[in-house]
Amino acid sequence: MKLFIQRGAGQNDGFTVYNEKGEPIYTAVVKLSGILGMTMYDRSNHTVSDIRLNNLVLNYFSIRCCHRMYILIPCLNKRFAFAIYGSTYRFMGSLSDGRFSMLDSHGDTVMTQKKCWTPHGDGYEIEITDRKYTLFMLSVALCADIYITLSENNPLPV
Repeated sequence: MKLFIQRGAGQNDGFTVYNEKGEPIYTAVVKLSGILGMTMYDRSNHTVSDIRLNNLVLNYFSIRCCHRMYILIPCLNKRFAFAIYGSTYRFMGSLSDGRFSMLDSHGDTVMTQKKCWTPHGDGYEIEITDRKYTLFMLSVALCADIYITLSENNPLPV
């Protein structure tokens, strides 16, 4: 399944996830009060994922989706990546490039992200092969995109 993530035009806007037909299927809204976070909603406006950027000794993301909680810790090994807790998936690639993959416990690629020009402007193309965990994969991609956005000149409000 191929999806596209597009950042909103305004400083306080979040992200919109589009399908291959260019139809919006998920919307991630930035929460401005307290801890920086985003909530992802489906077409029916139901919450499907809750993402928070926390700071306790170090910065890390917490994701609540699919009746589970996951922790993503940015780390610098050979490349700038995430260490993922709460899942057997591994992160491969570089956050700073906006190009990465998620691998399952057997080393098979279950998701890739790369920068691209979408029908709605500059954004990211996401290819997901494990549909069972689509919401988790999209949440990880949004965490990466938030991290990339925070390093730009016009970051999301903190």
